[in-house]
Parts: sequence; C-alpha cells; structure tokens
Amino acid sequence: MPELPQPLENAPPADAAHTLRLHSTDFEIFGVQARFGVQTQELVAAYHKLQNRMHPDRFANGSAAEKRLAVQWATRINEAWHRLKNPVERAIYLCQLHNHNPRANQTQLEPVLLMQQMEWREQLQESATEQSLHTLKATVLAERKRLLQQAEQQLDTQKHWQAASQTCQALLFVEKFLSEIAKKTEWLEDASDD
Repeated sequence: MPELPQPLENAPPADAAHTLRLHSTDFEIFGVQARFGVQTQELVAAYHKLQNRMHPDRFANGSAAEKRLAVQWATRINEAWHRLKNPVERAIYLCQLHNHNPRANQTQLEPVLLMQQMEWREQLQESATEQSLHTLKATVLAERKRLLQQAEQQLDTQKHWQAASQTCQALLFVEKFLSEIAKKTEWLEDASDD
C-alpha cells in the first residue's frame, strides 16, 4: 500500500526535510515558487503527480484514518489546483498570502475603473447584435490581458501587494463583466433561434 505524504515527494526544494501539511500554501503543496508567473506546464505536472500519489483509490485497502486522510489530501490538492490554474484566482491568492484581500474592498475602486465600468455597461445595454457583443468582448479581453500583465509586474517584480490588490479588484470586475457579455450573447442566440 502506498505511504501517505509525510513528506510529499514534491516538497519544495528549499528544505528537503520539509513535511507538508494540509494547511501548507497551495504553492508549497505543488512544490512551485510562490509567484504569479508560474508556468502552466509546471502546475499541470505537479497536479498530475500529486493526484496520482494521493488519489483515494490508492488507499482503498487502508485503514479508516488513511482513507480519510487520502480524501482530505485529494480535496486539498483539488482546491489548490483550481486556485493556481486560474491566473485571476492565483493573483488574488498571492495578495491574500500578503494580507491583502481584493474581494473585501471592492467598494474602493479607482475612478478610472468606475468610468470604464459605466461605459462598458452602456455598450452592453446598447448591443443588439452578436457582432457588437463580439467587439465589446474583444475590448474587455484586451483589458484583462493588460491587467494580468500589470498584476504579474506588481506581484513578482515590484512586490507591491496593495497595488496588486487593486489590480485584482479590476480583474474581478472584468471577469464578472465577461460573464454578463456571455449571458447576453446566449440570450441573443436564443432569440435568433425563435
């Protein structure tokens, strides 16, 4: 029967004797450097390695405690995976690790972002064709890309957590707005099918 991860094979290289715990950071669990610009391939490889090692099926013949711990690890690995694979969630998580919570202060948005929101909302309301929504979506996706690049600079290079938190607030709005565009696009498609 496979052993439970004490320590995990994939522990961070800084301390070979380091034992990971369920409350370790997502980055520690995945054995990657705590930075926004972590490579997707590195995350995918670590995820597959962890899933292979900790999948509850591997502990089907284990004790009740081993089975419970395997399920806890599988759940914790999946939580970390969902946070780290999404660049917006990864940026928010890094801010939270440095005591800044972008989700807590969304009422303190920059005036420029507030004006942008109003302009985009107006365009969304006025969009009556899939083409106009496609154009708006392209504009919003370009802004998302710019904000992600800005977040990477603030998090990995400048270590400016407060500024990164504000950028994450803008990204949260952009993500929500993209879902509103998707809903309206779907509504227009359904209306054209009738």
